[in-house]
Amino acid sequence: MIRKILQPVILLSFLLCQSLHAQEEKYIGLFLYNFTKFFDWPAEVKTGDFVINVLGHESVAKELIRLTNQKKVGAQNIVVKPLSNVAEAGKCQIMFVGFWHSRYLSQVVEKMGSEPCLIITEKEGLLKEGSAINFLIMDNTIKFELKKGNALSRGLKVDPRIAELAVHVEE
Repeated sequence: MIRKILQPVILLSFLLCQSLHAQEEKYIGLFLYNFTKFFDWPAEVKTGDFVINVLGHESVAKELIRLTNQKKVGAQNIVVKPLSNVAEAGKCQIMFVGFWHSRYLSQVVEKMGSEPCLIITEKEGLLKEGSAINFLIMDNTIKFELKKGNALSRGLKVDPRIAELAVHVEE
């Protein structure tokens, strides 16, 4: 009897969890795409493709590929590159480091060098390690914090309006 009651509850919980996870990926993908509107990259990287590397979060990469299909940043076509490790990372305008690959952020920062690259993460405390934007889950909602200095030090111009959208801003 208890098994008959618990089975549907467990199944419903599992489905709800899967749905929330899919929503998270959708929103992170939307954020990543929309961040292209709040930063300006130097002229030398405004030719060729606009590359977004996604390290360690294949489902976000898939969602981002779907969202950016046929879209551009300025005159540049958007190309999303899913990466499974830091060694695969090449030049890009945006580098998203998924939660489970956060431990490699120092390697990402080193690999990107002084390239004009917006580094985005999703684990608390990573603004201190070089991320310009970091996602947070607060009250079951995805929010983000911003460290302007990390974007500026990479040659990016920051639209002041993005600071109004962030829950926490560091200079």
